[in-house]
Amino acid sequence: MKRDSKFFKYFILTDPGSLSMKERIGIILIPLIFITCLLLHMLITSHEPLILLWLLGIWVFFIGLDYPLIYFEEYDEKYGWYSKIRLGSTYQIMSKTLSYLIPGLIINILFVGLILENITKASLIAFAFVLPFLALFFRTDVFNDDSSVEGEEIILGYHPTIYGLLSLILGIYGYLNVDKLLNSNFNLAIVLFIITLMFQILLLIPDQLNKVLFFEVRRKEGFLAYVCLMILCYALLFSITAGRVFLSDVNLDLSFEGIARKAIVWGTGIIIAILYIRKIKDMNRK
Repeated sequence: MKRDSKFFKYFILTDPGSLSMKERIGIILIPLIFITCLLLHMLITSHEPLILLWLLGIWVFFIGLDYPLIYFEEYDEKYGWYSKIRLGSTYQIMSKTLSYLIPGLIINILFVGLILENITKASLIAFAFVLPFLALFFRTDVFNDDSSVEGEEIILGYHPTIYGLLSLILGIYGYLNVDKLLNSNFNLAIVLFIITLMFQILLLIPDQLNKVLFFEVRRKEGFLAYVCLMILCYALLFSITAGRVFLSDVNLDLSFEGIARKAIVWGTGIIIAILYIRKIKDMNRK
């Protein structure tokens, strides 16, 4: 029983406040020392200087992982670690702690790009992490538990993990297609880059769009409508600008039949989306 309790204490971190400072540092430092020794051995045997960049990325990642744990009391006092309205951590502490992991991930992605000799693609993928990082780090006034309280009712609110992940996935998808277009149509690649950047931002400012939309984004139904609307609009603009690229060879269908077919498909999709949003609006009224 004691062994089980120690396992949960050190590896699951069910109660970070019960750990001493020495234990908090040791939890991260022990595996980090092991990984460092392993990579230094690889550096000595392979004489590959890029391993130092990999080592840097791992150190930055582990520091970001351990930083909130070391200063648990300060973070608990400032942001509130445990949620008072649901099980687990508060949205604001999720937002902060997740943002600390991103710099290390970016460095490691660039390392992989250098190893695979495709730094352009790696840079674009790494860039997809930048906006989620900025939003999660600076917008704890939005991504917090207060957004989940409406009167006496507990609702979804602005979940930092969900919005950050959606923006990241859309960014990676869009920028991979930008990379695909760079050698065949540079101007189109720039347009797609701007469109992807714009929709990454839109997915990270639900509070601002909630002021103008006719449904409540903080509720589950409104959240689904908001995400569907964003994805539909992005897919429409993506199709108009990049044609049938979608991570394959560029093949723009500009024939009358092709344009008519797209108009029918997207027109039907927009009509269905409008009907869906109206249904959501009726549900919210009820």
